[in-house]
Amino acid sequence: MKMKNSNFGSYAVPPTLQKLIRLKEEWGGHDPFYTGLNFYLELSSFRYFNTPCDVVVFGNNGGDGIHYGFLTDFGTVDHLEHAPVVCVSPMDFDRPTKIIANDIKEFLSLLLTDEELFYNVFATEEDYRAAKQRWKEEAAVSPYGPTEEEQQQREDIRRTLRERVSLPHVENPYRHLELLARQRQERIAAGTQDLLGVVSSLAEDEVHVPYYVHKDERLDIEELKVYMVSAPAISKKALIRDIQMNFILRDEDELCKIVIQALTSLDLIDEVKRIAEGE
Repeated sequence: MKMKNSNFGSYAVPPTLQKLIRLKEEWGGHDPFYTGLNFYLELSSFRYFNTPCDVVVFGNNGGDGIHYGFLTDFGTVDHLEHAPVVCVSPMDFDRPTKIIANDIKEFLSLLLTDEELFYNVFATEEDYRAAKQRWKEEAAVSPYGPTEEEQQQREDIRRTLRERVSLPHVENPYRHLELLARQRQERIAAGTQDLLGVVSSLAEDEVHVPYYVHKDERLDIEELKVYMVSAPAISKKALIRDIQMNFILRDEDELCKIVIQALTSLDLIDEVKRIAEGE
């Protein structure tokens, strides 16, 4: 299945996501799907200014703009079925994006048990377990909890999902997400402020040349133009990540042009289209 929109670009819809789309229709649409899985499928143009341009969005959780997507690492992932899944929390300006699963099946497995790890930060595993227990106790006495009918629908939907999609078992979700973060840091060749980094490799004669930007500091546009022409590809990609995290490109015409020109020079046309649609 191919989606004809700039979000998916040249990628086909992966098999597991196709199953979710079919299940949504079987279950009766957006609302029952959300009742069962706590997120909405979002396959077209759901993006925030700090959604990385190499992320293919596939869902949002209905709160604070939080959304989920496949990280393509600037188009180097062959198939979205095996792409890392990220959570983008656009209101978390210091670190809006983090890797939360190795692939979509692992994402679904974690979603059914420890979804809170996607968009919350806990100092320790003990803090997380204490928070889960507190939330459970609060939910038990809350007058705003699901009705018996909604709870039954939720259980039915989750059972059907497990029957249709073979989900891996994650022994310790908290430690697993910590492991994912460490593994990512070991792979990156150029660091970025959001800690996603860039995993492309440098050519033999290339050296990564970082270029620092910050939302509270004035940009030298002319200097930036020169850098984007002369810097190695990996350095351009790293800077583009930092620019997207720090600046709202729709409010920065010159900066947006520089980013688009840099992406075009790297033949990253899908990423260009996502930025254009997001703006």
